[in-house]
Amino acid sequence: MGLVINNVEGRDRSGFGTAAVQGGIAIYRDRVSRGDSGAYLALRLAVMLEAYASECCDFYFSNANAIELPDEPYPAWQVELPRVPPFPEDTDAWRAMDKRLVARCLDFPNRVHASQNKIASCAEYAEHDLGNVLDEEASARGVEAWDIASALRDTYQLGRVEMVFDYFGVLRDVLKSSKENREEREKQHAQLMQKLSQQANVGS
Repeated sequence: MGLVINNVEGRDRSGFGTAAVQGGIAIYRDRVSRGDSGAYLALRLAVMLEAYASECCDFYFSNANAIELPDEPYPAWQVELPRVPPFPEDTDAWRAMDKRLVARCLDFPNRVHASQNKIASCAEYAEHDLGNVLDEEASARGVEAWDIASALRDTYQLGRVEMVFDYFGVLRDVLKSSKENREEREKQHAQLMQKLSQQANVGS
């Protein structure tokens, strides 16, 4: 009788082991599937963001060649940044992606919106600075889009995009020069305010 019990127990343990292996295989397949879906979403997002960076470069060139209308103090600039296309709605794929990259992707439209608000404020209250603000905000968001796309490609080993035209290099140079121009204007403004303050103190 004891032998029968041992055989039954052996079969139970064998069945448990088989179930555990099958369960492990199922979990592994699920993880692989989720990883594949996350990588595919990452590729789609990278391509979308690279296209957005290219559009920001087009935006810059369009304003650099804007028509100067007669009797108008400034060229006919475009002031609406390129729209961020809707992101895919694959919830499972989003959950499978690196959370830091997800956060950067989901926050990007908010940053574009903030840049657009900055442009609108400049057009309303400091139009003399609008040309430089347009350059800085468009190039900043274009460079950011490219950086996120590059991080997606690196993280998921998707390979580098092959560019026909180096629009990222253009955006990077524009961002650098526009920041330098802004900082120089701010410095001159601060010096002027300091000089006026000193003159007011002497006069009093």
